[in-house]
Order: sequence, then C-alpha cells, then structure tokens
Amino acid sequence: MENATHIFRPIKVGALTAKNRIEAAPVSVSDLTREGYLTDAHAALYGMKAKGGAGIVTIGEGYVSRSTGRAHALVIPLYDEFVLPGLIQTTDAIKAHGAIASAELLHCGVRSHPQFCQDGRVYGPSEGMNVYGARIIEMDEDMISQTVESYGDSAEMAQLGGADMVMIHGGHGWLLSNFLSPIHNQRTDRFGGSIENRARISLMVVENIRKKCGPKFPIEFRMSGSEFIEGGFTLEDTVEFARLLDGKVDIIHVSATSFHDPDAGLRMFPGVFLPHGCNVFLAEAIKKAVKTPVATVGGINSAEDIEDILATGKADIVALGRALSADPFLPEKIRSGNPQGIRPCIRCNNCISSIFVPYIKYATRVNRCTVNPDFGRELDQLYRRDPLEPEKVMIIGGGPGGMQAAITAADRGHDVLLFEKTDALGGELRYATAPDFKADLKKFTQYLIQTVQNSTVKVVFNTDVTVDLVKQINPGMLIIAVGAKPITPRIPGIDNQKVLMAGEMARHRPAVGQTVVIVGGGLAGCEEGLHLARQGKDVTVLEMKDRLAMEGTYLYWRALMVELEKEKRLKTVTHTICREINDEGVVVETVDGNKTEFKADTIIIAAGFEARTELVDSLRECDCKYTVIGDCVKPATVLESVHGGHFAALNI
Repeated sequence: MENATHIFRPIKVGALTAKNRIEAAPVSVSDLTREGYLTDAHAALYGMKAKGGAGIVTIGEGYVSRSTGRAHALVIPLYDEFVLPGLIQTTDAIKAHGAIASAELLHCGVRSHPQFCQDGRVYGPSEGMNVYGARIIEMDEDMISQTVESYGDSAEMAQLGGADMVMIHGGHGWLLSNFLSPIHNQRTDRFGGSIENRARISLMVVENIRKKCGPKFPIEFRMSGSEFIEGGFTLEDTVEFARLLDGKVDIIHVSATSFHDPDAGLRMFPGVFLPHGCNVFLAEAIKKAVKTPVATVGGINSAEDIEDILATGKADIVALGRALSADPFLPEKIRSGNPQGIRPCIRCNNCISSIFVPYIKYATRVNRCTVNPDFGRELDQLYRRDPLEPEKVMIIGGGPGGMQAAITAADRGHDVLLFEKTDALGGELRYATAPDFKADLKKFTQYLIQTVQNSTVKVVFNTDVTVDLVKQINPGMLIIAVGAKPITPRIPGIDNQKVLMAGEMARHRPAVGQTVVIVGGGLAGCEEGLHLARQGKDVTVLEMKDRLAMEGTYLYWRALMVELEKEKRLKTVTHTICREINDEGVVVETVDGNKTEFKADTIIIAAGFEARTELVDSLRECDCKYTVIGDCVKPATVLESVHGGHFAALNI
C-alpha cells in the first residue's frame, strides 16, 4: 500500500520504542489449563501476531487476585508463580519477532462471580446486587489498599514473566471503571463524588506498579470512552479522567461501554450493524485533551482506515483484535505493499461467542475464526511441511469451501483444477451479500475470488462435472464441494404465483409486493426480512420453533435480534406452522391449535437447505481418492465450508 507512512512510523512507549502504530489488542483465550496457565499453543498464537508484524502484542486478561475479582473459571492467574513457565514461553515468542510483549491486568469488581472467588464474596465501590444475584460488599480502605497492592504484585509477576509492559484494564464495567461510574459508585468518602475521587484508585494502581516495576516500565491504561448507558459515565467524564492520567501512563487505550448493559458486547466488539471504527470518536476527543499517546480500538480492519485514523490525528495507535485473528499478517502485508492480500475479518463474532452461554449448556472455550482456519491452530502451522510430491487435484464447486481448498492446495504446490458449473466463482455467497449489512462478507467473498485468480489454480467455468470427466482427468485427489439446494416444503398452495424461494430472492432480487410474509425464521429468513423492512416493506417472519435464527452464533444473533426489534415495519411470530398458502396469503396454526391467516402480496419460503446427495453419490463412483466438504455433506456455515476446504487440501 502506498502512503502507509503513518502506520510504520515508530512510537515511543515509555523507555521502549514500538516499530509501528499497530497493536494487537488483548484477545483472551479460554482453553487454558485447568489452573489457567498458558501453553505452547498460546505461545504460538500470540507469537504469530508478532511474526505478522504488530508492534505491540498484548496477552489477554490476567487476574490480579486469587481471592476476589474473578468472573470466569479460566483466566491467566498473574498472582500465581506457577504461571511463569507458560508466560515466559509466550513473551519469548512475541519478542522473538521484534514486538513489545504486554500483559493485561484485571479485577472484575461488581461483575465477579462468587463461584470463582476464593471467599465467595463480591466487592465493589458501593453496596448492591450484581448480575449473578450476589450481594456486593462495599470495599473499605483496607480492601482497596490490598487490591491496589495486588495490581502491583501482578504487574511485577508479568514483568518477571518477560512482559515488556502491562495494560491496566480500567474499562468495560470491571473494578476500576466501577469506581468511575455513578451507577456503581455512590460513596461519599475520598473514593466517591468528584471525578478526582472516583479516579483515585486508578491512580493508586498506576503509582503502585511504578513503585514495583520501576519508572521506566511502560503502562497502558485501558478505559471505556463512554458507558453508553443512562446514569453511567460519559465522554466528558472520561476526558477529565484522561487528563488525570496524562503523563502518569504511557498509553491511554480507549474502548467503549460497560457490561452493566446486557448488550454491551454489541459495541465492545462491533459487528456488521455498526460502522467500522464506530468508537474512534471517543479516542479522538481524549487525544485532544492529553499529551500521552492514545490508542483506539473497535471493528477496524482495513489498511485505509488505519492509515486515515493515524494521518488525521484521531489516535496515535490503532489496536486490532479480530482483524489479526482473521489475518495475523495484516501489518506485514500493508508494509510489503500487498493490502489486497489481507484476509478480511467479517465481524461475525464467532471467535468471541464461544464464551457466551445464554442458550447453550456449556461454553466451548475454543476460539475459531470463520475466515482463518489456522486461528487457534498456530502450533500446527509451525510443524507443517509441504508435500514431498505434488498431486493433481480436481475440485468440483466454486463456493467458499471449494475456493479455500483450491487456495490451500495451490499454496502447497499441487496442480489444481477447479470446476464451477456457472460463469463465476462465489457460490451462494455471491447472492447472500446483497443486504448492506453483508458488506464484510462480500469483501471476504471477493478476497477468495481474487486469491484464486492470482494463484496457479486453473478454473473451468460453465461445466457440469460427470463421472466420465473425472475419469478422463484422473486426479490424485478429488474434492467434492457441490453445495446444497433449497428445501421446498410440502405446503398446499406452495406453487402459488405469489411464492418466491429465498434462494431465488438472493440470486435475482425479483420485485416484491408491499406486504411480505417470510416462512422460515432462520438466519436467512430473518436477514431477508430485515433487508426488506429497511426498504420500506411490511414484513412478517414466521418460525415454527421457539426462537429465531437458532443457527447464529450468540453475539451475531443478539445483534440481529436488536436490529429486528428496531424495525417498526417488521414483526416476528414463533411457534407457528404454515398449513396453507392461498391467494390471500398464508394460513398458520399456532401452538394452541388455532389457525390464523397472514395476508401477503409476496410470500418468501426460507425453509433451509439440504445436501445435494444424489450428485455426490454419483461422483463417489469415480475410481479415485476423494473427499466431500461443505454443504454437500450437510448444510454448513461459512466457517464449516472454509475450514473443510482448507483441511481437505492439507490432508493431500
């Protein structure tokens, strides 16, 4: 990329110098050992971000206290000396590639869960009840002093473990932001009332770390620029708070929101319904008030946006979380003039949703990225070797799974032929990206297409592959990725002229009437309903189950539900079975056995997909080694298709 001069301008961080202005934001891992220790896999994960070119790499949350301030079962215990071996391996892996290694310090305050606290108690600035139904005990001065000491002790442990600096987590509704927030802090002593008093504990923490780690040990302070909730602290408050921190810390890192808001995660990890960089204005306002370097974070994932933020002086550092999970080599690709080669984050939040368990029994604690199959498997990458002999690889289907299989196989030196029955690559993703909130997915689709085109893959369009063609080519490996087909439910009247299939809507965008009924409230039905409602249509989405879009990952699902609730022209009805379609509309049966009619000018069937088993079974007759991936195994997510294609190619 030309004119990326601001990104690669070094910056002083205390006594250190970061080689560029990109910071790997603290991304926590939940698959730690039972004790919370880091493993070789985590060293590889954070090391890969450093290898990819980030100037600072921050390890995720680390608890500062054994007895208090814990909200989750597995977080790095920076109070425990046995954390040191894994921590040293991880910081070594970061520093091996010339990045600054940082560790994040956390006390959860009123968000603590008594189950994970040694004394079973929850402490905060003022009394009350917390989200888990536990009584919050007001911290007295002795407890405040103990907690301040624990921050300093944990920073010292991080320093001993090889960390070059620490990040104090003072945002997101954790302890230090509890003291800042009028919602949580009703004290009348020297820790309550004025912003100076509410900031006192944070300044004490900074001073304690300086005392124990030395004046030259860099400190980054993470804050929420605003809580975005009624009665919480505002941007005006945090500007004043930043002035109090100015000159006392080395970076002021500005995030947003508080977990006091149940939907805080929707802005904390901005998804597709918010613009990229939606929180940058908070950092910009704080930067105007201080001399300390300011970092911004939140849904930023393009070279152009990073350079613009830095060039226009909105921030001094750009912190990237999900963008570096999608492509840890993003900084290096910008530096080497290949920004078009960046694998884009689609902000689906699959990587974060694994720790949210509002409607599943257990957290999986395994982080996976939809677009990057190697995220969380970096250790495997270190030991991966190219094949000794290249194979002739034939891939049938140019959707996301087929394209990823072709890319990976070509990267490994194989001779790849990709057959697509239409005149273009992309499969169903070509049509699923029409709504404006699918812009990130569209960008990823274009990335896959462009990567195939720039590779050694030979693409053959407008070809229906037969057994005879496979036998003629005689591949060493056949990868079948022929996708799925829409389900046409057996509903009387489904052949009515008012009826459109969701797949047809996606492909051709035919004209629809003013009143629309969508039969099927999965992701496809809900997304189509939202798209049409935003175009001014009156939409009703009917779903037979008790919850909409059940296949969606939690944070995306919740964000989608919030958007659906905003649309006055859209209503959703669950627990309904479509019994008949007629010239007036749709007749449904409710859970209590009553029948209701929904009038419609257009009826869209979004009943899901089924695998193309007949085509797959015919290709199984080929006398060659083969594997089947993606939708033609069973209806699959983009993640399952991309990962399936990648690992099918790795196994050749």
